[in-house]
Amino acid sequence: MSERRKHLEFLRKTAKDAIWSGDYERALTLYEDGLALARSWKDREIEDLFTCNRATTLLEMDRQDFDLSGLKEIVLRSPGSPNAVLAAYASAHAHEVRGEYAKASFYAQSALQKSRDLRLEDWTAASLNLLANLELHESRFVEARSLFQEALEGFDAKGQSQSREAAVVSDNLGYCHIALDAVPIGLPLVHRSLSLLESLGSRQAMDYPCLDLCFASLKMNRVEEAESWGVRALGLGKEFGRNDVVKNAHYLLAETYSELGRDDAADEHYEALSGYYPNFPALKNYLHQISLMGMINLRA
Repeated sequence: MSERRKHLEFLRKTAKDAIWSGDYERALTLYEDGLALARSWKDREIEDLFTCNRATTLLEMDRQDFDLSGLKEIVLRSPGSPNAVLAAYASAHAHEVRGEYAKASFYAQSALQKSRDLRLEDWTAASLNLLANLELHESRFVEARSLFQEALEGFDAKGQSQSREAAVVSDNLGYCHIALDAVPIGLPLVHRSLSLLESLGSRQAMDYPCLDLCFASLKMNRVEEAESWGVRALGLGKEFGRNDVVKNAHYLLAETYSELGRDDAADEHYEALSGYYPNFPALKNYLHQISLMGMINLRA
């Protein structure tokens, strides 16, 4: 490997570590530095790689100021290369964020097939995880569970069960079991995920496990535990700008405080939740009367 390639690979590794720690701005700066260097050196392959990495990072930041058509051009220009896998994956994620699930599924399937053809196991697992998340958006928990299980088995087969990526899949699989009322099966998977992410310093990925544990605790009528996990999930969601986590944490905490008889605290969270639905002014009163615990999808 040339010195230039070594330097760019160092930038990518450092950026990836920054993402897992939640420092998205640093990761974005590193990827943009790498992209500028690749362009100055007229290295199209590396330029495409950093283009995909930059787009994926922006999506994690809830930003879409990148050229989606450019990602799709990479897929078409280099159909049998690893960059095509990354570009297809990033395109799928972009469509997912936009709520364009059919298009997201098309590109996720493309990423999965290409990763399998090239025997890129890490990206095979990532593509399976993305396809499973798309199933979750539509509340197809059984289908999602099978895909998450396949992804996790892939990590186990490669000896990567202790990786951050495997931890995320473990949580997703655990959530599926919990949503399907198989809480005793799902709970250990979520606890495993949280413990592993915490030990690896991946704070930005700990929000959903905490949310899932709050959900599971409520299902088991362990309301004090639910409060603890819900407060933790809410804090992490606010820290890393995860509006979906914040919204769901408010609902679960409102349900928790209602169960505890702490109506003022419950009302505070119902009020916060109402802010996400300005066209439904009666939402707070509606939720005071009807529990959605049997219908809620924390990944919708």
